[in-house]
Order: sequence, then C-alpha cells, then structure tokens
Amino acid sequence: MNYLLLALLLLLWLFLVSLLYRAERRQTRPRGIWKDVLAGGLLWLLVYGFFWRTLSGDVHQPADGGDLASFLYPTYRFAAAELAQGRLPLWNPTLYGGAPFIGDIQAGFLYPPNLLLFLLAPAFPYSVLQGLVTAHLFWAGLGMYVLLRSMRWPDRPVRRPAAFFAAVGFTFCDPLLIHFGNLNLVAVSSWMPWILAAFVRALDGRRLSWAALAGLLLAISTYAGHAQSTFYIGLALVIYTAGRVATDTLSAARQQRQGWTFPVASLVLTAVLGILLAAPVLLPAAELTVHTVRAEFTYQETVAYSLAPVQMLAGFVTPGLFGRGPALHWGLWERVELPYLGVPILLFAVGGLLLALPEQRRRLWPWSGLALFGLVVALGIYTVVHGWLTFLLPIFDQFRAPARALILYALGMCVMAAVGFDAIGVRIARSSVLAAILKGGALVLGAAVVVIYALLFVTQGDETAFLRVSLAALALVVAAASWLATWALIAARQQRRVSLGVFAALAVGILFLELAAAGAYTDISEADPAQSFDQPEIVDFLSADAGLFRIDTRTNLEGLWQPDTAALAGLQDVGGIANPLGLRSFADFWESTGGRETRRYDLLNVKYVLVREGTPLPQGKFERVLGPVNGIEVYENSAFVPRAWLARAGVDLTALDAPATVTAATVRAYSATHMAFDVQAPEAGYLVVSELWYPGWTATVNGATAAIEPVNGALRAVAVPAGASTVEMTYRPRSFTWGLWAALVGLAILIAATFFAQRNNRRT
Repeated sequence: MNYLLLALLLLLWLFLVSLLYRAERRQTRPRGIWKDVLAGGLLWLLVYGFFWRTLSGDVHQPADGGDLASFLYPTYRFAAAELAQGRLPLWNPTLYGGAPFIGDIQAGFLYPPNLLLFLLAPAFPYSVLQGLVTAHLFWAGLGMYVLLRSMRWPDRPVRRPAAFFAAVGFTFCDPLLIHFGNLNLVAVSSWMPWILAAFVRALDGRRLSWAALAGLLLAISTYAGHAQSTFYIGLALVIYTAGRVATDTLSAARQQRQGWTFPVASLVLTAVLGILLAAPVLLPAAELTVHTVRAEFTYQETVAYSLAPVQMLAGFVTPGLFGRGPALHWGLWERVELPYLGVPILLFAVGGLLLALPEQRRRLWPWSGLALFGLVVALGIYTVVHGWLTFLLPIFDQFRAPARALILYALGMCVMAAVGFDAIGVRIARSSVLAAILKGGALVLGAAVVVIYALLFVTQGDETAFLRVSLAALALVVAAASWLATWALIAARQQRRVSLGVFAALAVGILFLELAAAGAYTDISEADPAQSFDQPEIVDFLSADAGLFRIDTRTNLEGLWQPDTAALAGLQDVGGIANPLGLRSFADFWESTGGRETRRYDLLNVKYVLVREGTPLPQGKFERVLGPVNGIEVYENSAFVPRAWLARAGVDLTALDAPATVTAATVRAYSATHMAFDVQAPEAGYLVVSELWYPGWTATVNGATAAIEPVNGALRAVAVPAGASTVEMTYRPRSFTWGLWAALVGLAILIAATFFAQRNNRRT
C-alpha cells in the first residue's frame, strides 16, 4: 500500500473520530460511536503492522503463492477478462478441455468485492489478492468486535476493551492465518461473526428482521466461494440455536423462558434466505458435484488433514513446536490448522468459564459448545464423531481437511475470552482454580523449556535434529514468556495495581506481540510467485497460431510452468492445477487415451505439447518447433485433429477414435459459451466437436433444435444431414437460470421482512 495513501486514510480516520466525538458532546449522536470507530481503526493499524512487509511489497505471502497464486489468480483474471468482453463467465474453456465455471463455487466471480474488482480493474496485479486477504482478516476481527458488542451478558454487552481484545485474537488466529493463500476460505470465514451477530440480535430482540439480515449476510459470504466454510457457518447457527433453546429450557427462572419456536423460526428464515439468495451459485455447484472426481471420495480421503492429538495439545499454546510454515514443518502428520489463538486468549477464555456470573455462564454454554464441537470435529480420523457426522449430515462427506473446523473453536473461544477479560478487568473477579491453572501451566512450560534446552546440547551433532529442537525451543520460550506476562498482568489487576485502561492496553499488547512473533514473518518470500506465469516467448509463439487448438502441459513441468497459465494467457489446455471439482468424464477419457501416440489422444485437439527439456515424445508424430526456453521445449503434433470434424453415420460414439484422415468443419464463431460451425457433409453423419459434454449445452442445426450426443462419455457430437449445414452450440445452464429465479424469490422475502419490520417499529 502506498505510504501517502496510508497517511491519507489515517488522517480521514482521525477526522471521523474527532467529528463523532464532537457530535456526541453536542448530543446529536448516540454515546460511544466514536470509540467504536476508534477501535476499528486501531484494529486496521494492527493488521497493517502485522502484514506491513507484505502490504508494502517488500515480500510476498505465502512464500510459494499457494492457491492464491496458482489457482485463484488465474481464475479471477479469467473471470475479469470475460466480464471485460461483456460476457458472464459461465464456462471456462482454458483448462482441462473446458469446464462449467459457474458450477465451480470456488470461482467466486459473483462475490461483490471480487465483482467490483473485476469490473474496475480487469488486469489487476497479484498483489491485489494479497491485499484482499488482509482486508478480510480485518473484516473477520471487526465482525468479532461487533458480535461481542451486540450480545447482552445478560443486560449489557462486554466492554469495548474486552471486545477489542477478542477481535485481535480472532483476526490473527491460526485457523485463519494458515490459510493466507486461500482467499475464498478466509473471505467466507470472515463473515461468520457478522452473521452470528445479526442472528443473536434476532434472538435477543425477538425480531425476524435481524434473522433476515443474517440470511442476506450468509448469502453474501456464500458467493465468496468456499462451500466447506459456508457449511461450518450453517453448523454454527444450528449449534448456537440448539444451545440457546437448551439453556433456556433448563433455566431456573420459568418466567424468563422464551420457548423454542422463535429461535427455530429465526434459524429457518436465515437458512432459507441464505440458500435462496445464493441459489445462482448453489444450484450450479450442486449440479456439478455429481459430475466431479470429488463425488467418488472415500471416507479415507475425507479425513486427510485431520488434527493429530499431539498437534492439538501443543497447538493450544504454540504453533511452532513442530515447525512453523511449510518449509520448516516436520512430524508424522500433515501440516494443518492448530487451535492456537495466543496464550492470553486461552487463559482469559478459561477465566470466562470460571468467573462468569450465573446468567453469563448460561449464555456462554452455546459458545463453549461451539468451541468443543469444532475441536472434536477437527480431530477427524482420530475420533469416531467425525465419522458419525459424515454418515448423518448431507454433503459432509464431500469435504476434506477436518482441521478446518477449528474456525468454530476459535470463534467460541474468543467469545469466552471477552467475558473472562471483563470479569477480571472490570469486576476484578478471582478463582482459585484459575490461579492453580496459571501456576501449573507456568511450571509445565518452564520444565519444557529446561528440557528443550538440554536437548539442544544433545542434538548438536545432528544438523536436522538441532534445527528442529532450536525452533521448538524458540516456540516454547515465546509461549512461556506470554504465559508469565499474562499471569503477572492478571495478578496485578486483581491486586488493583494497574488501572483498567493500562490492563487492557497491556493485555492487547501481550497478545499481539505473541501472535506477531509466531506468524508475522512466517511463510514469506521476496520472490513474486506470480512471475512464474511470465512465459512471454512461449505464449507469444502459441498465440501467433490463429487456429483453434489446445496445448498439453501434463508432462511434469513442475517448477517450470504454472499449470493454470492457459487461463491467464488466453490459451486452451488439457491440463491445469489439481482440482477435485474437475469433471470425472474428462478424467476418465484422459485415462482411456492410452498415451500420446494414439488417435484417441488426438481427439482432444492437442496441437502443441510442452515438455521439460530432453523429455522424449513418440517419434514421427511430434516435431520440436520451439525451445528450449527456460528449460521448456514446444513440440507440434503432426496428427493434430481439428476442433470440429465429420464422422460417418453409424459409428459407435461410445468408443470412437479419430480416423486416419478427417474432414474438418469451418469455425464460424467461437467464445466460451457459444460456438458456430459451417458443415459441408457429403452424406448424413455426425459433427464431432472436441468440447466437453455437460448439461446446459444446447445445439441447433440450421436453426432447429438438435440433441448433443456424448462421445466416449466426454466429447460432443451432433447429427447433421447431407449437404451444407450450420451448427451452433450455446451454454445456457438451467441451474443458473433457476438460481436467478430463486434469488428473486429470496429478495422478495427479504423486502417483505424489512417492510413488516419497519411497520411493526412504527406501531411500537
């Protein structure tokens, strides 16, 4: 971010705070708004301070780009390019022979921030995506602040310092920070506290209008494009509702019981509105799911990236015991999210459970239940509970990486930490159990530090072991220092040696410094990962060929060529980045080709093959036409089959190979969602088109509707008569159309709910 722009934003923020403060003094604004704006600005300053090297362009994060560079950057740039041409990006012809773009929910092109970016700056640089990630981390923390200030415990919200403290913990928690390279996951998750804030207001105020707002926010988050995170938001709403109903039912004060009908009605309204308003992406995604490789996932595949119990225990206090970042991670288990929120959050959350007043504790049970649920589900294969949920919950078996459920743990723990912060900081409450935990934890960490330093001397002869022990020692020292500092601060406040303001400032400072020490400079690199897409000589050579063809980069080009370069360069590839939402029909067809020397392979319209320098290809069929360029050679396929050609009537379309010679059709028009061919057929037959068969594609022959037949289960064929014909194919997915109609229904419900809410407000 430009320093001049940053300074301007700071001045505007301070001016706004000053303006609101003066308005409050004149009693023209509600009390305390200027403090909330001040808190929001301070949170953004902490976010900028945490990621200052990334935002200033000094480094890039994650170091290798992760999904942010290899998948989302070319995906978003493709969507932006299509929109710039005045087309909705419903189909993507650039990767894996073509695929439904609207059906891949990860594309996120209808998500408002993304859509705004695509329309205003279609050629945006990679650094913008890094900025979007940090902006959503800030949004997540701000949502936590709003959530805590929206709830009543029981008659008032937690104080602003407590809400701010919890907001800092949620912003930089490991379940979010580890996914810096997964923008869509962070984006969806960042809306979770906002959705719950609106939903809690609905239940507290018994107003369905707030539930309708929660549904709208749920839909917006869904458009960001991470189905698993959206599912977890839904689970959070269900668990919170169940917790509220259960605690209300068990309440000793019968007159305070509110029953279960309104909470359940609010939940149903939120869910229905969220689904209806997000239907333009949900229905195509549901349609795609049954056609993907992911539909064949086994249970063993879904539990990949589970949180190991050893990781969990260490992760409560430090993320670095087994190495921080992909380059330094070691162990028998995969690198996954950890339940690491910072030692102060952990201790204050325990304090929240122990020190909350009876009515506060009753209101905490849904949040503690949410945290426990997230922790148990994250263990995945290590507990039977995950298997039960896979069996019981719809579509749960489609999600991998159970450790991602830790976002629920983080949310619940931060709420509990805010209550504990208030109890200690404001009421100066005490607990012998908390005192014992503080003392016992300090002793355990102290002993661990002694042991780890002893291991440093033992492992000096083994470079690898010494490095691992050194990193573990550093992690334990940071955790121990934070534990001791938090203990000392709590003791000082309980003995009234520090004021509430000093207590709050020091608590936030300890938390931020610990989180920054653990994650601010993790997984960063000075190398720009987007530069790996820069292949001007090869791209220019391929683009100079005016024909319609595909390239083949499925030749072990790792480290030389980004798999999704075609999407960025406007080429068409039979390969692409590994994607579980890829079409199963294409995967099966690829396996059936039998190799690049076969005529079935030639059906894919591959004209050029890119290989690592020195890689052999079938002789007599492939001729080198470029290279080596940066270690890559380009070969031309002399047996290349055109995009559309004529096959005789009566051929077996389920086992078709290209004949020795083919009669090509003329391509009259071609775009991602519409293509037209001129055909001159000596006799009735089929026009075989090297495009993937998929529901939603329609065809006409001379203006009359025609059926599209699958070829080898993957490509397309249309019956044509003898003589001259014009064949057109258009992608009009009914799932998207139905989704638009459903969204209109949802919008009507939202407007009606708003209207009735305003009318009721006027009556009261």
